[in-house]
Amino acid sequence: MAYDVKIPAVGESITEGTLSKWLVADGAIVGDSTPLFELETDKITTEVQSGAAGQVRFKVKEGETLAIGTVVASIDTAAAGAAPAKPAAPAAPAAKAAA
Repeated sequence: MAYDVKIPAVGESITEGTLSKWLVADGAIVGDSTPLFELETDKITTEVQSGAAGQVRFKVKEGETLAIGTVVASIDTAAAGAAPAKPAAPAAPAAKAAA
C-alpha cells in the first residue's frame, strides 16, 4: 500500500512552502518518523517526518515551491520490513597510546 507524503500546514496564514532539501535518498527505506525533507516558508524552516515506514519515492525536486497539501513523495509500506535508513554514525575517537 502507498502512503502519500504531503506538504503540511505549518501556520494559519501560510499557503505554500519550498522543499529546500531532501534528507534521505530517493528509494531509501525509512521508519515512520524519519525526517524526510526540509520545508522552508517565509516564516520558518522545519523538518517534515515520513509518517509511515517503507520505501520512499520522490514526486518533486528540491527547490520547488508547493501549495500546502501537495503530494511530494509516496512511501511503499509493503517494503516496511526492510531496515530503515539511519544517519551516519560519528567517527569513533582515536585510541590513546599507552605512555
